[in-house]
Amino acid sequence: MCLPAFPFKSPNTSTKVLGRLPDKAEEFALAHLNGLCAAIGDIYAPGARLMIVSDGLVYNDLLGVPDKDVWAYGEALRAIKARGDFRHIEFCRLKDLVHIDVPSELDEIRYVANATNFRHALLKQFGQPDYNVSLKISEDEDTCLTYRGYIKFLETDLQDVYPIGEGRSKSKYKRGIEYIAKQMLMRGDAFARAVRERFPDRLRLSIHPSTGENKIPISLLPTDTPFTTPWHCSIAFRLDGTTTTGHRSEFDADDTFELMYEDSRPSYFREKSDLLSWAAEKGGVKCEPLYPAGLMIKPAAGRNALSIRDVDAIKVRKLSQINSPVLLRDFAHTRKRNLFVEKAREFSALAPQRSAVAFENKDNSVVEDDLGNVPSVERMPFHHDGRYITENRSKEDGSKELIPTSNFELCTALTTQPKDAGYMLSSLPTLISKYTPAHLPPFSLRPQTSPASPPSPDSAATRGLPLLLIADHQTTGHLNLRFYEPRHRSRTGFDATYRTFDNVAAATDGCGQDTDAAEVVDDKSVCDALTSLLRDRRVTYYHAWEKGDLLVCGRFLTMHMPGHSAAGCDQEFWRVCFDCD
Repeated sequence: MCLPAFPFKSPNTSTKVLGRLPDKAEEFALAHLNGLCAAIGDIYAPGARLMIVSDGLVYNDLLGVPDKDVWAYGEALRAIKARGDFRHIEFCRLKDLVHIDVPSELDEIRYVANATNFRHALLKQFGQPDYNVSLKISEDEDTCLTYRGYIKFLETDLQDVYPIGEGRSKSKYKRGIEYIAKQMLMRGDAFARAVRERFPDRLRLSIHPSTGENKIPISLLPTDTPFTTPWHCSIAFRLDGTTTTGHRSEFDADDTFELMYEDSRPSYFREKSDLLSWAAEKGGVKCEPLYPAGLMIKPAAGRNALSIRDVDAIKVRKLSQINSPVLLRDFAHTRKRNLFVEKAREFSALAPQRSAVAFENKDNSVVEDDLGNVPSVERMPFHHDGRYITENRSKEDGSKELIPTSNFELCTALTTQPKDAGYMLSSLPTLISKYTPAHLPPFSLRPQTSPASPPSPDSAATRGLPLLLIADHQTTGHLNLRFYEPRHRSRTGFDATYRTFDNVAAATDGCGQDTDAAEVVDDKSVCDALTSLLRDRRVTYYHAWEKGDLLVCGRFLTMHMPGHSAAGCDQEFWRVCFDCD
């Protein structure tokens, strides 16, 4: 695939964006696109790669953006890609599309010195002298949609470059914007021809609305607003992990958000909360949003500046009830067993377990009956291995139901996970609901599981008992999806599981479905759809462990499932399950 995009930051840094260089918005956009490619690879063995073709030098002079800024923006994007290990993303510059004698390796000085030559070569080699832009706008729907998009963002992009005032009326500014938009269309036509020649076999994506005939429109950011291109907006994160975007002026004026800095530069806004601040006397902590949800907390003063003793267990637990997982990295002494268990006790009352306080999970071991030490009989990327601690309780009508008695878990990694050995997968139901297919029944189903998995002290007593598919979160009160992925016998060394659902037919009544759609809404279709969503990279955090990582999960909020892993790796972690007092 190829995507002409990521040109440069909007020149409007007063009300629109946070600066000239990429920030957290670009980082999340690249993560979003990398996840798209990875998701394709999950179902298509050859995989997918996305070539981002920067169109910065095609338009920057029209918007008053220096060539030097385009270079700096592109270099910073490449650094984000390397830091985030976005291995499915590639980059291409205008110099790679035109035929011009320049050094194969460009530095900033050579790039800026040749910028005008690149633009001239593009128009000379791929431009159409008889291109009638006004006629194209009136006759071609794709061109018209792109033109309208240009007009919309140019109105705010250029308000600092060409301010309205003495000598420039609103109508004159509007005419100027329309002229620049048409110039962009002319150059864009030449650029599109160059991209097609350079990448004739790649699927063309576009940030602009389209009919889909020649290019596929795509949103670059996981947001609930129309602002989907990171160079035109600022990004903000709510405490529950959801993302929103807009002009920086909107967030500057909102007292519920605060501006956060990275590398001494403004990067994103986040919802204010005292849960995100502790250990100030030792330098404090920095909390960074994870894609697509969750938080990473590190000592602000650097690696090992804080130890596991300094972790504010109550604040971290409360965070995990709102936004999970919470990853604590670069804290000292996390692999000392006595300190690990001591910190677990600070979180809350330990859940009842069969023999040991801390579960030790090791890869490629022999299963033992004592579940205090749980060797994995599966390919183990440090996933939650399915042992849900529950209690069989009687209801008022005399029937039985399973009630979780452990709603949190604290894990630490004793080893660094080998590259490409697998991931721990953690899905956030608040995001799953955003992408749930329209044909699925509403929140009125109840699943049954049979048999329980894996073997546990109460497995014989709990087989076949119903578990709520949708339940109220005990802290937020929001409806929460509680779905555990079924496992075929070929995928587990424990008992296989399957799922059935009560009330499927009744729940789908009145959903406005056509006959064909209604026919496929059965146990299997619901189960398949939910299982797919559990691994959807738009809602699922794929975690690769580093030695010493601490991970806190609200198990009522997040859902864990087995990931793919290379067996036989030297992998080990400890886990303690706990609940609120």
